[in-house]
Amino acid sequence: MQVAFDSDVTLRSRFECKYIISPASVPAMREFIQPFMAPDRYAARWQDNRYAICSLYLDGQDLGLYQQTVGGEKNRFKLRIRTYDDHPESPVFFEVKRKLNSIVSKHRAALSRDEAAQLLHRGVNGWMEGLPDTAVDDLNNFALYADLTDARPLVRVKYMREAYESRGGDPVRITIDTDLMHAVTLDHDLGHETGRWVTTPVAGTILELKFTERYPEWIADLVRAFGLKQQPVPKYVMSVDHLLLEGREAALTMAGFFLPPRTA
Repeated sequence: MQVAFDSDVTLRSRFECKYIISPASVPAMREFIQPFMAPDRYAARWQDNRYAICSLYLDGQDLGLYQQTVGGEKNRFKLRIRTYDDHPESPVFFEVKRKLNSIVSKHRAALSRDEAAQLLHRGVNGWMEGLPDTAVDDLNNFALYADLTDARPLVRVKYMREAYESRGGDPVRITIDTDLMHAVTLDHDLGHETGRWVTTPVAGTILELKFTERYPEWIADLVRAFGLKQQPVPKYVMSVDHLLLEGREAALTMAGFFLPPRTA
């Protein structure tokens, strides 16, 4: 199994600040962070330090996980299956991303493609012998949340990511995401190219600042220098919103989903 991963996992519990920025400001921002940040160890392998991310999001029939975010619930989570390419030797990551008040935690386990197929078709019982204990715990956690919500595949979300990590000192991670797209996916298709992909409109480039309990002073300087205004940028919700605008409710209804009315 090839080692291919987003080192975001190194900050399993952190604060996240999200912004929409002008694409024209990205070169100056790269220059600003250069003394403090370096391309993460996966991004450094790719041209321009940019790599693809594709996540299959799962939700319950009532789109309860979507509704948690729309409603601004303080304790919420997402279920997703993430890949970084379509290579048969590259891993598949099963992730639970939780938010409790302002703290974000991410737990995930990496499986081979064959192991992922076993999990998707057989569940967690009877085949995980030999996996690391942390992977078993994270997979059991994923399966528990999936069972509690009766989660099933709904949509794939993909984008290009430019990722940086701190050169030293307090752990900090900065990501710059572009080319956001989505595809209605009602099965376990994890492909980056298969299906009907649609651009998800975003009014700029998505910037995320991720850090632990300490907020380095240079991050505050960055926010001031570029006039950054924090806002929610939930890629999964944005994708579902847009597929509903496309008139895809019928496909969701046929697959057993229904969308409760939003509250004002």
